[in-house]
Amino acid sequence: MERVGVLVAMLAAVILVGAAACSDSIHNPSEGPAPILETSAEAGEDLVDRIAYVSPLGDLFTVGPDGNNQIQLTGGRQVGQGPEGAAQAQSLRLDEYYAWPTWSADGTKIAASRVSVRENRAEITLQVMDAQSGNSHTVYKNQQAGLIADGTPHYIHWAPTGGNLSFLASTPYGLSLLVWDGTPGRAPDVVERGAPLYYHWSPDASAMARHVGAELTYSRPAAGGAPQQVAGASGGFRAPAISPDGRDLAYAVDTPEGSGLFITPIDDLSQSRKVMDTGILAAFSWSPDGTRLAVGDQQNPRSPILDRLVLTPADGGPSTTLSTEGVLAFFWSPCGENIAWIEVNASNQEMEWVVSPGAGTDAKRLFSFQPSSQMFILFSFFDQYAYSHSPWSPDGKSLVMAGQKGEVARRSNGLTPTGDRIYVLDIEGDPTPRDLGPGVLAVWSWN
Repeated sequence: MERVGVLVAMLAAVILVGAAACSDSIHNPSEGPAPILETSAEAGEDLVDRIAYVSPLGDLFTVGPDGNNQIQLTGGRQVGQGPEGAAQAQSLRLDEYYAWPTWSADGTKIAASRVSVRENRAEITLQVMDAQSGNSHTVYKNQQAGLIADGTPHYIHWAPTGGNLSFLASTPYGLSLLVWDGTPGRAPDVVERGAPLYYHWSPDASAMARHVGAELTYSRPAAGGAPQQVAGASGGFRAPAISPDGRDLAYAVDTPEGSGLFITPIDDLSQSRKVMDTGILAAFSWSPDGTRLAVGDQQNPRSPILDRLVLTPADGGPSTTLSTEGVLAFFWSPCGENIAWIEVNASNQEMEWVVSPGAGTDAKRLFSFQPSSQMFILFSFFDQYAYSHSPWSPDGKSLVMAGQKGEVARRSNGLTPTGDRIYVLDIEGDPTPRDLGPGVLAVWSWN
């Protein structure tokens, strides 16, 4: 069994022990003052267009899209700081794994969850590391060894600009949203509690929309601002969506009279307008130019599969249907030229990447596959993860994923190694996926 799977099982076995030993303090600063996290002086080209991935052993790597220039950030071959600044190799730690690497907006840093299991005790921390050297420090230490979801110690989301880092964590007070301002040694601030909890930063990172239970609020500044409640919002959606220009907020309403997608201006949250009718559960995201929204909806809230995927103009014009084949997730390319989605084939329990121009024409089927368990989590909550973990390359020409080839892909591409692997899909050229090697989760840098 993969080391990650073993440690997840061990973690589940000791969660109750960790929870019983937690304290009542709200904040969890790092133990002792943290060193200033220095990023590479040559951030530029070396940190552009990189893929971060988790190996089957639970270590973090980054690599170029062609599979070259691999950097190991954690594990037995990682080089750390020894006495008086001298480099020294760190020993292989089989009782520890990393999860959910998350790129900062400028590509110089990666935040990730670290899980350590020792002597029937689990320790969960959130680490921030330099994306080239792997030098890291602890931003947050969980008071209890709890997960926010299956296989997910934290949900991590860097602000779109600046150095603020937000994340969800399991605390003695329940699911909590915390924000760290990037100052080494300073504890993150708790800005929200409750469940379920979804949120979205404004493009300039000055504000945040938060959906907690059936309540939708907007606050400026993001941390510490007085929340303004959006009237009429409900539990008929997960993540709210602030428009790319920061002027509007999209959300869904589920009422006995019918469900729909609404848009309200940020400067007057009481003036909402209905854009389209939806099923009782909807997921949506703005196109990068802010003129349209991709909307998926369904009538069965207990299923992760959406009944359809449509493109609808933000001004409420006629919608264009992209798929009615059962959609699990969808993602706009960085500049909005294309939109990619995942269709589910229930008969053979496989999935398939499909991509279409932003106008919604000439859909192209790329790759049939079975996702890794981590990728399945990302896809199942894609409307939140799309803000923090991108499958798209920065130029919008490729996709990255982790999993195994499906039967259709095996027939067309020949034999493939067993186990989850990292694949890069070229949406314009060679249809054969590029195999980068074993891995259970992969995401692209934003730059």
